Amino acid sequence: MWNIPEDKSRLGVYAKNAQKAALFQVGIGMIGILYPILTGKLTLVFLSLLFLASGLALGYFTYITQSKDTMVIRKSILLLILAFMMNLSSFIGILTLGALLGIYFFGEAIINTQLSKHLKHDASKYWLLAAFVALLLGIFVLVFLPHHLIFLLGAFIGITYLFNALALYKTSKVLEAM
Repeated sequence: MWNIPEDKSRLGVYAKNAQKAALFQVGIGMIGILYPILTGKLTLVFLSLLFLASGLALGYFTYITQSKDTMVIRKSILLLILAFMMNLSSFIGILTLGALLGIYFFGEAIINTQLSKHLKHDASKYWLLAAFVALLLGIFVLVFLPHHLIFLLGAFIGITYLFNALALYKTSKVLEAM
């Protein structure tokens, strides 16, 4: 986790940059809450482009190294098919994205909980709050996976960004005071 350095002069730089990042996250969070369908669809397109790039890169490096491993070739083909399916059928894309986002929210809840235990100052309760919100969002995503997910996806991305921004801002204020 975070170790506070002996040289306290660097904390001011971190605090200033953390405040800028928190404001940026608030902006993304507000866009996600105000325009949830747009945010959900943009997330879907972005993720499918990542799958497409991963499949192409994996296939290219498999070709260059002249690998005879069929597992790598299958994985490359699977990534390419998944990328195209996510763009052709938004239902498949939404299901895939919903499952990945549910897993992400559970992982974020675990990480934020560990971070709140590690911090010894007042900002730790905000990390614990962000962990609780991420856990609730993860449960909500997996419960309502196929129905209304594109709308919920954008709203949940916005909500989690807002709570992480609050925790990051409070942490930067504590470090600024040190």
